[in-house]
Amino acid sequence: MKTMYVVAGLTALLVAGVVFAQSESDYQGWMKSNGAAMGSLQKNIAAKDAGGIAADAHTIEGNLKQAEAFWTKKGGAPDAVNFAKMGQMAAATLAKDAAGNMDAVAGDLKSLQGNCGGCHMAHREKTEAGFKFK
Repeated sequence: MKTMYVVAGLTALLVAGVVFAQSESDYQGWMKSNGAAMGSLQKNIAAKDAGGIAADAHTIEGNLKQAEAFWTKKGGAPDAVNFAKMGQMAAATLAKDAAGNMDAVAGDLKSLQGNCGGCHMAHREKTEAGFKFK
């Protein structure tokens, strides 16, 4: 019983550490990963590669879960939290549709891109050095 409490406590600390360790550089990493996954996703959609589509969509979904946690912790941007949530749902739907409804995949991609683009327009500003938060 004592071991169970120790394991539960360590797990809670690990999860808290992941959430609190998130920084803007972590965020940039997730977004760069999403950029690469989007490029791959578009190629896999053109090739009608269901497995590749699902893998890319799951990568994006996971990154957006991290982004949701980041924006929730950062505060002051409930729209960014919502964009991340909606993007996760769009990515999950895209992965699901790739397995049996390839005709819906193009619409799913537009939904995903709309959420990404909405967040970029609201919270991303181009600078000489790259991008920064608005």
